Amino acid sequence: MASVRRFIEKKLKLVVNEEKSKIARTSQVKFLGMTIVDGMIAISRKSYLKAMRHVKELTPRGTHQTLSTTIEAINKWYRGWSNYYEMTQFPSQLVAIEAHIRRRLRSRLVDQQKSRRNLFNKLKQRGVHYKMAANAAFSQKKRWALSHTVAVERAFPNRWFTQEMGLLIRTNETHPHWQNRRKWVSLT
Repeated sequence: MASVRRFIEKKLKLVVNEEKSKIARTSQVKFLGMTIVDGMIAISRKSYLKAMRHVKELTPRGTHQTLSTTIEAINKWYRGWSNYYEMTQFPSQLVAIEAHIRRRLRSRLVDQQKSRRNLFNKLKQRGVHYKMAANAAFSQKKRWALSHTVAVERAFPNRWFTQEMGLLIRTNETHPHWQNRRKWVSLT
């Protein structure tokens, strides 16, 4: 570190910021929201968690906004955010964020039904089998747990969000530098 600091200050005539400078493994260094893991670029843990929090802000509980208005706001943010991180090599991180968006929206759809009977009728109306709809709607689960049940996911599948509601999905694209969508990166 001392020799690098001398080179930068003497030869390049630059000032080294002591707070931001350190010697560490590449997986522990964040640069512009990205990190390097096993020689590949990934979204840093801090940026990933910040995106998850932003999704939560864009999909608040008990809001007066319509679903289509919420999806427009999500698309606007996600288009720019995912374009910035498109250079990363782990689309599984984007898959997780997209899944989180859909789950938040499903949770909101469950909550909008106001009663278990209304939820049951909505699930049946959306093509869910009577027994499966009853098991989900009349269970003791709260809205977040219900948003991840088979019945609710069948009533509001991923295809419904993308094709009918216009939710933006970037992971259906292919890029030559992307790894397999199932390959997960472990961030520290």
